[in-house]
Amino acid sequence: MTLETWREGLFQLCWHQHGGSGLAAPLGDALELPTSDRDWLLERMGQQRAQEAKALEKAAKRR
Repeated sequence: MTLETWREGLFQLCWHQHGGSGLAAPLGDALELPTSDRDWLLERMGQQRAQEAKALEKAAKRR
């Protein structure tokens, strides 16, 4: 794992767009996570975002 990959993972765990979805973990908590847990959370977030995008597309088609 590169430093950039590690940093990007922390950013994704900690960043929370206003009105959007995400975990918004405090940086200190994210830094304490084992790498395996961090990677699992990042993978799961990707799955959740894909499901949400699919639901939005489906809702837009009904309009």
